[in-house]
Amino acid sequence: MAAEQGVDISHVTESGPGLAFIAYPKAVSLMPVAPLWAALFFFMLLLLGLDSQFVGVEGFVTGILDLFPGKHYHRYRREISVAICCSLCFVIDLSMVTQGGMYVFQLFDYYSASGMTLLWQAFWECIVVAWVYGADRFMDDVARMIGYRPFPWMKWCWSFITPCVCIVRKPSVSCENHVPAAHYY
Repeated sequence: MAAEQGVDISHVTESGPGLAFIAYPKAVSLMPVAPLWAALFFFMLLLLGLDSQFVGVEGFVTGILDLFPGKHYHRYRREISVAICCSLCFVIDLSMVTQGGMYVFQLFDYYSASGMTLLWQAFWECIVVAWVYGADRFMDDVARMIGYRPFPWMKWCWSFITPCVCIVRKPSVSCENHVPAAHYY
């Protein structure tokens, strides 16, 4: 593809949706038995999206329902909560199928699902588990769930190693802080 466009291979495409929906389909079309590979590629994308959605919705709904264990008990409480969550996601995601939808998608991707956001979340999650809740108490809870006590170095990872790695990695990630450009939308 780089030879076809007459550019260096590093300039063919960037990461993000352009990679999955422009560069990979073009590369797949150049392979032998291209229709088979194209169908398998997009089937893989479909399964990846569905799996990610199941995990996200179940994790969110379980967290919300665990906040209110006995209040407002209803026979179909979980199903109603999942329907509300999916409906809300549908309404929010409608903005991503408009004319400027790719830009909205990249804003969501950049500010909620990658880089600094995940590092910040991992840092505070370790701080809360190890220092607020207590690493020893958490070790006891894990032992109760899995039947044996985890290795002691796990406590050191939660308390010191992971937060330090997040802090050391933070400056290099925050140097990449830029708003996604709307150059081809």
